Amino acid sequence: MSLPAKKTIEIDENITHFVYKMLSHESILKYDESKCVECGFCHRVCPVTISIYDEPLKRTAIGTPEEMRIESDKKIVVDTEKCIWCGSCTWICPGYTLELLINGENKILLVENGSLAEFDEEVRTLENGHKVRKVVHGSIKFNCTEKDTKVIDAFTKECAVDAMSREGKDIAVDIDKCILCFKCSDASKNYDNISVEIHRDKFMKVKGNPSSVWNGIMLRVLGKEGKIKGIMSRSQNKLADSVMRLLGRESSEEEET
Repeated sequence: MSLPAKKTIEIDENITHFVYKMLSHESILKYDESKCVECGFCHRVCPVTISIYDEPLKRTAIGTPEEMRIESDKKIVVDTEKCIWCGSCTWICPGYTLELLINGENKILLVENGSLAEFDEEVRTLENGHKVRKVVHGSIKFNCTEKDTKVIDAFTKECAVDAMSREGKDIAVDIDKCILCFKCSDASKNYDNISVEIHRDKFMKVKGNPSSVWNGIMLRVLGKEGKIKGIMSRSQNKLADSVMRLLGRESSEEEET
């Protein structure tokens, strides 16, 4: 087998390993389907941009099967040909769904070298026993003109952290439970009479002085830019190239044999 090798391994019905193996180094992005709250953060923070077509959100190396245009019954899939195993998705994952293992050790080099910030977080336990964390401050507002309460009830159930409820024909949100993710705003596209306005103002208290990579990823999360700016290839993708350099790797790595 030639190295480096990239492959996807189904460990069991919930656990998937996305593996990048070299002669003396192995990175595994571990995904636990049972913990995934379909928040959409991983897609937003991924530094790799694959498409330049006029889409509301550019395609990255991780996302839902629909976003990735990959047939799968999983909530999240990874394009191992594009993934650079930087750990940005694991760094922000609210449901502790993603882990990055480097030579068997759980670590994120971009945090260790100060490129990505550490921040305060609010952690709580869901009814199913899984933990979820809130990493950004902000606000959320619903515009609901729907008259059918069954439709409103169906929409409130889109929330994976039990933060939404129906009050009459209005939608209420418990801001202490809400993690300000992208799930309800993405779901609202399927509801003609319901829209969502979310403002992600800032991360929880940030520690340290992170690099410009942090600034680029923060823009994607907080939405200061209208959309992720698409770039044709990895060699032209400035954010991905910056991440690769911070990891001590070149964007056009020579294969080891």
